[in-house]
Parts: sequence; structure tokens; C-alpha cells
Amino acid sequence: MLIALILTAITALILGSCKENLPKRFDSFVDQVEKKAASFTEEDWNKANAKFEKLVDEFEKNKDSLTAEQVKQITSDIGKYVGIVAKSGFDSVINAVNGFVNKIPSLLDSIGEGIGGFLKGIGLEGEQPKE
Repeated sequence: MLIALILTAITALILGSCKENLPKRFDSFVDQVEKKAASFTEEDWNKANAKFEKLVDEFEKNKDSLTAEQVKQITSDIGKYVGIVAKSGFDSVINAVNGFVNKIPSLLDSIGEGIGGFLKGIGLEGEQPKE
């Protein structure tokens, strides 16, 4: 009985810390991809997209337990990642990310917050529209 209680407590702590670290893991992942994107092959992009998909799934499952600031940060990272992928020029990779993101209606509801990240990802952050 005591062992079961201890295992339950450890599991709860691990799961709780995963949620706490989710924004940091998104940030770290997107930063790493951004640094290496110029040298990525299509295979590298496929691996990155698989990890991105897992992170987004985790975000969707835990979104209600995150703070508004954490959700804003993650959606910004998602937008930034989509922008980085768009710059990659690999049509199959771009289509895969677009297809995945389009399947998630609740993500699309909050993705507007990530537009700044998208613009940063494609190198247009801070630019004003030309008249």
C-alpha cells in the first residue's frame, strides 16, 4: 500500500513537472531548429516535425492547465516554427506541418497569438507594410 502511494506521488510530480516544463521545451526545440534549419535535409525536417507534433499533442492535452502566459508563449513558438518551416523551401515538409496544424481547431483559435512568432520565423518581425 505504501509503495503504491509513493509511486502515485512520484508519477504526479513527474507529470506536473512535464506541464511546467512544456513552454521551456517548446522554446528550446524551436531555438534549436532555428539555429540548424539552414543545414536541415528533408529527413532532418521530418524528424523535427515528428517532435513538433508530439509537443503540440502534449500542448493540446494540457492546455487547460497552463497559465495564459504559458499558452501565449507556446502559440508564439508554434507560429515561429511554422515560419521557419515555410522558409525551408521543402514543399513536402511545409505541407506536412500545414496539414497537422489545420487538423487542430482549438490550436487555430489561439494561433493568432502566434502570428508574431510566425513573422519572426520568416524574418519579417517588426517590418511595417509598404504603402
